[in-house]
Amino acid sequence: MSNVLGTHVLALNAAGADAPEWLQLLPAASFVGADGRGPYAAPDAAAIVARFQAEGRRLPVDENHSIDLAGKAGHPSPARGWIVELQARADGVWGKVEWTEEGRSLVAGKSYGFVSPVFFHSRSKPHRIGSIERVALTNDPNLPFLKSLHSKEDQTMLEELRKALGLPETADEAAVMTAVTAAHAASTSHAALMARIAEAAGVAKDVAADDLVKAVQARGASPTSETENAELKAQVVSLQSQISTLVTSTAREKAEATVDQAIKDGKIVPALRDHMIARHMKAPAEVETEIQHLVSINAGGLGGRKPPEGGDTATSDELSVAAVMGVDPEAFKKEHKALFGKGQ
Repeated sequence: MSNVLGTHVLALNAAGADAPEWLQLLPAASFVGADGRGPYAAPDAAAIVARFQAEGRRLPVDENHSIDLAGKAGHPSPARGWIVELQARADGVWGKVEWTEEGRSLVAGKSYGFVSPVFFHSRSKPHRIGSIERVALTNDPNLPFLKSLHSKEDQTMLEELRKALGLPETADEAAVMTAVTAAHAASTSHAALMARIAEAAGVAKDVAADDLVKAVQARGASPTSETENAELKAQVVSLQSQISTLVTSTAREKAEATVDQAIKDGKIVPALRDHMIARHMKAPAEVETEIQHLVSINAGGLGGRKPPEGGDTATSDELSVAAVMGVDPEAFKKEHKALFGKGQ
């Protein structure tokens, strides 16, 4: 490759209130300058970056090619910034700039709107670019198809990206790109997880989110599961019914036996049988205590009861009933004596 020096003007991009940190120095595709120079083959961005890294030097950013014009005539040609890193991106070669105070002020103050890369290229057409040598700030663009340094479109895009990614307003382009990369990685992981869930649910991997949720819910409430649940509930209800019937039957049998015996003993009249059975089923201990202290009404004398002994006016059964009713036995005896005229 012959060392032919070429210059072209590109728009300064990645606009913002401050001077941009990254500049696009070459496009990705083949191009022709506005003045007709070219055509230039699509740059081999990886090779250009590799050569820059191998040489290990910084590339100066000057004003209006002062290094090539004023500098060679012995006049001052100060650098307004330094390209310290090159990157091969999808849209071309980009350079990271460390601005001097004067350079940052010039760009941020919009004194310049474009950059003009200086590069070596082959003599034959289409010219092949071998290396980038330096960059100049200028207002006379030769590659108008690239965006301006102060492009509102670039600025708006960066602002929208900052908001979408939750970044502060001070985040530079590099920080935005890092966040975009992380967001893309998270999105990829999420898509992979959704695909695995879809596969487990038995639906297509590209199914819509709502349909995927319905599929998962359907798997948890399948007809088989619903049938099994219904059968289980029926069994529980049946078992509860059987237990309730058994408990009721046992209680009734005991109540009937107790009340029938009390009727036989003359303590309850037959007309009260159903009433006493119902009461016994609800409160067996209470009813049995009452029956125990009731006086037999059997015909034929005292019905098996013993008469008062030792001069008492009341029988032992009567005294027991009085005690159950909360009446003092001695007071009951006195009251009984006054009523029946019997005493000691």
